[in-house]
Amino acid sequence: PAFEDCPGHLHWRRDFTGAAGLFSIVFDARYSEAQTDRFVDALALFKIGFSWGGVHSLAVPYRMQGMRRNWPHGGQLVRLNIGLESVDDLIADLEQALQLL
Repeated sequence: PAFEDCPGHLHWRRDFTGAAGLFSIVFDARYSEAQTDRFVDALALFKIGFSWGGVHSLAVPYRMQGMRRNWPHGGQLVRLNIGLESVDDLIADLEQALQLL
């Protein structure tokens, strides 16, 4: 909702002073749980954790097929929280981990 064209933007602007960098990646179904776990383990700057909204970059794999009956995607989900580390360093970290796939 931080973007002006998003539904709810006026409420967001009224109640908040900034936005967080929380998002999810759904990997192609050809990548297994073990492969996406290796991707998360290969991240050097992203730590494994659930404390969304903090200053450190975090990553965690979710087993959505076991959590939701109607999960419409075949692939594995990894949730990322972007912290205050250098953007270039974070991109490089993601790229090197993706190379393992």
